[in-house]
Amino acid sequence: MNNMKRIALIYGSKENKIQCKALEILGEFLLEYTEEYPMCFDVEQNFDAEKFTCIYIGTKENNHYIREHSTVNLNKPEAYNISVYNGTVMIEGADDNGVLYGCVDFYNRYLVKREFNQSLRYSVNNPFASPLTDFELTSAPAVSDRGIWTWGHVIYDFKQYIDNMVKLKMNTLIMWNDFAPLNAKQIVEYAHNCGIRVFFGFAWCWDTDCSRFSMDTILDNAEDVVRVYDTQYADVGADGVYFQSFTELNQDAIDGVLIADAVTCFVNYTSSKLFEKYPNLELQFGLHATSVKDKLEYIAATDPRIRIVWENCGTFPFRDYEYTPETYKQTQDFVREIADLRGENDKFGVVTKGFTGLDWHTFVHADSPVIIGQGSKKFIANRVTRKSKIWSMVQAFWISHAVQAQEMVQTLAEAKQGDLVLCALVEDGVFEENILYPVALYAQMLWNWDEDLLQMMNDVALRSYVDFA
Repeated sequence: MNNMKRIALIYGSKENKIQCKALEILGEFLLEYTEEYPMCFDVEQNFDAEKFTCIYIGTKENNHYIREHSTVNLNKPEAYNISVYNGTVMIEGADDNGVLYGCVDFYNRYLVKREFNQSLRYSVNNPFASPLTDFELTSAPAVSDRGIWTWGHVIYDFKQYIDNMVKLKMNTLIMWNDFAPLNAKQIVEYAHNCGIRVFFGFAWCWDTDCSRFSMDTILDNAEDVVRVYDTQYADVGADGVYFQSFTELNQDAIDGVLIADAVTCFVNYTSSKLFEKYPNLELQFGLHATSVKDKLEYIAATDPRIRIVWENCGTFPFRDYEYTPETYKQTQDFVREIADLRGENDKFGVVTKGFTGLDWHTFVHADSPVIIGQGSKKFIANRVTRKSKIWSMVQAFWISHAVQAQEMVQTLAEAKQGDLVLCALVEDGVFEENILYPVALYAQMLWNWDEDLLQMMNDVALRSYVDFA
């Protein structure tokens, strides 16, 4: 350890919040091996590079060292290149998020491999204890928008929750609430500094009982939706709204009226009111397939400015712990159908399940806004204990059915190349405290579904921040 050179991180811009997060995350990983924080230098500073193991991070635009030494052309959003040559490391991003994810994968794809040397059966290597071997990796996400869907009140530490999303290279958080959190602005600001977009979710014309409204008066609810957005969400800086309406049913009609027809009319009418005031607002329509799956011709008429984010599309990974080969094949066919429903340029997304969810036996709606994401360490620790058995069940199922999850991600990515939102429902599982193996494995599938599955499962298992139930 004493013979090791100290590590220096040479960055392009200290004003760039996302690249500051990259320095923070990379410094956390390096601390495992060095027992001291690395030195950080602005690329314009003078320092003796010979005294350090140098890691340059940034883009061509803000780090002239990278601009002068890079030989790659990163032309896809969030892409990165990691180059190790003659003991010097260069982590280049196509953009700020690319820099961030390159720093994450420098640990995942390089340092971990050096740490677990197969010739050392009873100990592990310090990756910096011997000269760094040359290495080159260019990578970009297979799924453009990757993230988590959750109720907001079961996030107990929002900063650590978001930090853990960064470690999984996730860039989208959909947070459902009864009311906008009192600290919504702080949540959004922190997420944006971590390269994560935030969509606050709220109900349009229902709560958790889809039958508690009248089909004759649904259009009257449009003004209420606009009022809620105006008063609670318009000024918090979020990236858009995720909403659900009255589709979470196992029937296709209410009082003789087709749900698919009624919800399309209601959503189009209500969204038109919002677009009049907020023409650039991004709307995501959380649509449960169970009530509309046989009436897709109505859903096809949804305003093309709205992204439909499908849920409950069939068996695993759209339902928890349910799988048969027959229902899985039907689910794949259905996914391909809805991906093509509104044409090639359709804004499309899905929410998958199979992790942890709310305990609906104890659920109580909030009757006023609250501050979320600030639970005590003791509360969080107790919650981890309570959830451990559930995670054991989730983990066992995922190990048995990882191949189906990977195939479904492939089906989605191939059916909707480029513009795809794919979020996993992970709620009330204390994700901020423990990144459990199934979530980390799924996140890697979203980044690159084309990897050999057994190798992927092995690689994810070796990461120090990944936990097992």
